[in-house]
Amino acid sequence: MADSLTKSTLPNGVVVLTIDLPDEKMNLLGERLMTELNTRLDEITRDSGVKGLVIISGKADNFIAGADVKIIKALQNQPSQKAYEASKQGKQVLNRLAALPFNTVAAIHGACLGGGTELALACKFRIGSNSSKTKIGLPEVMLGFVPGWDGTIRLPKLIGIQEGLKIITAGGVVDARKAWKLGLFDEIVDREKLADRAQEVATTGNVNRFSKPLTKQVELFALEGNPLGRAVLKSQALPMVKRKSKGYVAPLEAAKAVFNGFEMPMDEASDQESQAFAKLAVTSISKNLVGIFFAQSESKKLPDGAESGVESGIKVEKVGVLGAGVMGAGIAQAAAYSGYQVVLKDIKQEFVDKGMGTIKGLFDSLVEKKKMDSAEAAKLVAAIKPTIDYADMADCDLVIEAVLEVMSVKQGSLAELEKVITKPFIFASNTSSLSVTEIGSVSKNPAGIVGLHFFNPVHKMPLVEVVRTNKTSDETASAAQSFALKLGKTTVTTSDAAGFVVNRILAPYLREAILLMEQGVPMDDVEKAMKNFGMPMGPYELLDEVGLDISEKVIHVIHDALGDRMAAPAIMKNIEELKITGRKGGKGIYLYGADGRRQFVEEKKGKGLFPQKVKKYTFNPDVLAAIKAPRKPKTEGEIQDRLVLVMVNEAVRVLEENIVAEPSQLDLAMVYGTGFPPFRGGVIRYADQLGLQVVLQKLEFLSSLCGENYRPAPLLVAKAGKGENFYTE
Repeated sequence: MADSLTKSTLPNGVVVLTIDLPDEKMNLLGERLMTELNTRLDEITRDSGVKGLVIISGKADNFIAGADVKIIKALQNQPSQKAYEASKQGKQVLNRLAALPFNTVAAIHGACLGGGTELALACKFRIGSNSSKTKIGLPEVMLGFVPGWDGTIRLPKLIGIQEGLKIITAGGVVDARKAWKLGLFDEIVDREKLADRAQEVATTGNVNRFSKPLTKQVELFALEGNPLGRAVLKSQALPMVKRKSKGYVAPLEAAKAVFNGFEMPMDEASDQESQAFAKLAVTSISKNLVGIFFAQSESKKLPDGAESGVESGIKVEKVGVLGAGVMGAGIAQAAAYSGYQVVLKDIKQEFVDKGMGTIKGLFDSLVEKKKMDSAEAAKLVAAIKPTIDYADMADCDLVIEAVLEVMSVKQGSLAELEKVITKPFIFASNTSSLSVTEIGSVSKNPAGIVGLHFFNPVHKMPLVEVVRTNKTSDETASAAQSFALKLGKTTVTTSDAAGFVVNRILAPYLREAILLMEQGVPMDDVEKAMKNFGMPMGPYELLDEVGLDISEKVIHVIHDALGDRMAAPAIMKNIEELKITGRKGGKGIYLYGADGRRQFVEEKKGKGLFPQKVKKYTFNPDVLAAIKAPRKPKTEGEIQDRLVLVMVNEAVRVLEENIVAEPSQLDLAMVYGTGFPPFRGGVIRYADQLGLQVVLQKLEFLSSLCGENYRPAPLLVAKAGKGENFYTE
């Protein structure tokens, strides 16, 4: 078996260790690599001629992308003591690295995350390439645990408590330049100079550190450089972290570990970190988050026998987008940003011009965030071809339609395209509710028809549903999925059914929220209950964000497909008559200002000298006037059961109908498409952990009170009766 870690010694006595896991795209820290590193450290410590050490990657675009999560998953099925022992064993190796008596340098290009960052922190110096691919951070809290190899101790001591807390408690990752300004990198250089410069630093110890302003240094010392300052910082930081991490335990434990590093001897603080890692790694929260991680990895696999669509003679290089509205412009911008040639078409020049304005705004925001420079942004905008002529799309390999959600309009667009594109091409519909099969029924090549359902706003929402008809070829599906992956999206493949996965499950949730409104349940209580459950926004805010006009269409389409159990609530007619569309129109269930933000008034909460100010958002008085039922409060638990369990029931029906292949992919779609709380693992995993028999009893009760939507799905009844779960691990 080939080595993962090769050693070479230069004439000047500098040893270079090159990390390159055989047959793997990424370097991951696992038992094999750590064992080899320990062996190499044995050799180095025995050699009195060693004058310095450089650790570098042999991979093209990553240093060490973290610990191998498969090992974490294996530890989660064992007692927490095993996780504790694994943490201590890893620390023993890194402590040997940290104790070497000469200069040690981590030469970092590409991703350096988690355990890779902790290894780099054990070196005396870190030199980074100034490539956009170079990122460094500690994302462990995103998987429900804390860094386990002294990352919570070494990082804050290197860059300060406040900056360390930002990275560690948020699972933060920073680019090379930010890392240099923080002091996490001692120097940044061009990639081609990285190896040579690291060897020079190993010899001399001289680096070009970022020079922080003196006033900043004095401020930091005043706050962090003495016990009193740290005590004040701790009294403010811990409550803030706890407040921001609803449903998550790891951020607060990580913050405590950071302060332990300053308040305790190193050995004691390190042991506390290992105990926190072991305790958290085996919790249901961490298991859920690791489950989502693996579901996302699984979602990147292409259909068997199809790599990128090339087998069908289609290599996607030029992308056409029909429709320059919010969705079309967002898709066009994402495609251009990812390196595709793009043609953007609409029926009127004013629509195209407005779409190009939207695209420019999206690129300008990337410049403001320093993710690209203005010259590069201008070049990408200029490279997009705006047009009102189908002929300009003649050489497109993939065309995505984002035109009006009207069947005849979509079919007409497809027919026009097939007149001008004479070579094989893929036609992808961004429909959120219509049948992709019916759209493609007018095509000369139904095998080349697929759905690519993006979510709004495209630049923020990470999910794309890849919708296959019964005639979509593997090559077409593969090429469409590859395109979405290159845009940085998470993909879930579904069959062509009303609402696909996300809208099919979300529609009954939103419908029941509207029914609660209609029945007099205070809307503030409903919003609060679902946010406390872990949803990023309440159902009424979500309705406004999606657009009430779009939500109405989806509910009507799903009603047509599923029957009376999904009939629109009576109050929907009143809302339709108000002609309100949500945030985009300035009025929806809430009222919005000119800046698109919800209007609010500030209210004081609490007593004493310093009452807390809270925002109370303003509901649309026209919507409130449409509610005729008397006020009828419900408990938070009642609201959560009614809204979450209707999603659970619909999700089981989606599995029954084979709309999506695996529970894990359904859960992934709901987490990335709706913000269903990741720490709960998704809709189906939530049901498993609540207990299917408990879910069944609650649904039977709700069915007797609230109707057919809660009648337990047959698959749920069967599994509960057998004492089975949907997940088998």
